[in-house]
Amino acid sequence: MKSIKTMKTKFFILLLFSVFLRISAQEKHIGFPRDQHKYLGGMEGFYKDFHKILIDKKLKPCDNKKEFYHAPVLIKSFDSVELLENKSAQENKCSFELTKEVLKYMDNWMPAKIDGIETPAVAVINIYPDDLFDNYKEGYNFFNKDYESSDFDIDEFRKKIANQISLDNFNFKGSGKLTIVTSFIVNTEGRLEKLRIEKSSGSQRFDEMVMDAIKRTQKNKTWKPAKTHGMLINTNFSFPLTISVR
Repeated sequence: MKSIKTMKTKFFILLLFSVFLRISAQEKHIGFPRDQHKYLGGMEGFYKDFHKILIDKKLKPCDNKKEFYHAPVLIKSFDSVELLENKSAQENKCSFELTKEVLKYMDNWMPAKIDGIETPAVAVINIYPDDLFDNYKEGYNFFNKDYESSDFDIDEFRKKIANQISLDNFNFKGSGKLTIVTSFIVNTEGRLEKLRIEKSSGSQRFDEMVMDAIKRTQKNKTWKPAKTHGMLINTNFSFPLTISVR
């Protein structure tokens, strides 16, 4: 086995960034790719159809106007989805039941394609029922209304992670790419938690280096948490890292 440095290899690190909300119910399923549409017409189309079904079926609003449900939807095909159980469903029972009922009538789903093959995948959709009854307005999108993102700085974080990773004593046989995908939450206290590997690079040593770098970088660090409708919320991040060896 040859050292990357000895082989005079050219490597570069690509740190990509995407936001998604994950919960334990979906851990046995893959997350829906961020660069693909999950519903015909995008999220504006989803919320428009959701609102129409609420009105057409004469469903009743929740008594608690501040219910906020993170709905994990397993999209299987264009007209087949499954609403998964999670902690948010237990805490927002009215919203959960409303969503469960509405999804029966929605058939404009766009299943994920992984390597060109339609694959069941979980998309977590934010349901704030009070926005979707009489308060609904054309073009509504949850993230366009009263949403304040976390001040988590991906560029700063990327630089710190890169500086923490030393490849001097790292050995890799052959050439190609090592890609690891990690995920974590910036919680309502502004702390990074629930760090996990979503996709291993195939090299345990490289995976460990990346995870250790993230742990060192986030230690004792806090950020401003995201906020919506006057409530602090968790924000989950997907953090892929690729190293190319040539």
